[in-house]
Amino acid sequence: MRKLFLGIFCISLVVSSCDDGDIITLELDFDKSLELCGDESTENYVVFDTKEDPFESLTFLFQSNNTNAKIFNPDTTPYMTSLSINGTSRRFNYRVYNGDPSGLICEDIPDSNVSITEDYESTSGTVEIIATYIDDDNDTIPTELEDANTDGDNDPETNPTDSDGDTIPDYKDADDDNDNVLTKDENPDPDGDGDLSDAQDTDSDGTPDYLDSDDDNDGTITRYEDANSNGNLFDDFEVGAIVPRFLDDLVSDVFVNDNLNANTFIRTVTTDFTAMNINIEILSADALFLGTYINSITF
Repeated sequence: MRKLFLGIFCISLVVSSCDDGDIITLELDFDKSLELCGDESTENYVVFDTKEDPFESLTFLFQSNNTNAKIFNPDTTPYMTSLSINGTSRRFNYRVYNGDPSGLICEDIPDSNVSITEDYESTSGTVEIIATYIDDDNDTIPTELEDANTDGDNDPETNPTDSDGDTIPDYKDADDDNDNVLTKDENPDPDGDGDLSDAQDTDSDGTPDYLDSDDDNDGTITRYEDANSNGNLFDDFEVGAIVPRFLDDLVSDVFVNDNLNANTFIRTVTTDFTAMNINIEILSADALFLGTYINSITF
């Protein structure tokens, strides 16, 4: 799922007219929130920004291949690359339209009522690209609080905490104690204030439920109190009980289940595009920040 975040910026570039040398001012008041056409299955990617009043666009077209796919899904952070504008497989354009251009840039069958009235293309330059990402398991605990190693290194990439020893660091682990109850469902931060000192601790043993493999301290680990072995601990009750088995210290029947529920986390990739040394008929700039594309990927 791709999510776009808007940040409004305005830049004014002073450029020289190629016709008579007069100085003109071109206002590129785009919002810098880029959109994307294309994917790994298409021939090209196009990142673009549009605006209205007047209708304009900035577009950068480049090849779709395994290397360029890392721009939107890098395997390291930050990922940096530079693509040279060549007028064929890598093209940078500033265009003006007589209507909303959104139906022209990505659609296979463009809107016949809208056309390009002015089209300017850079004949040289490069586009510098920096992609960074943040992983988060969306368990209501901020990433920075899920890497509390005693050595003081809180960098989740270099020295992550792994409370349950399953090789999935806590900041990516939706179930930090491998008890088949999601961390977010064990109330690690009941009031949402970022202070985990009030985390739910059913058996009052000093270990919060989200890190406790035996939440009710009845001698049977939480995962083994799943009577129907469906991976949902909240639908298993002793006859007449009002709380599920895994939170009921009066029942301790063992139902062995070593199948762990699938783990998911979200990677949010932020990719910045900056055009360098572009040179078109009405626009010349050493550096022009095109904007940011934000992509969220579920793992």
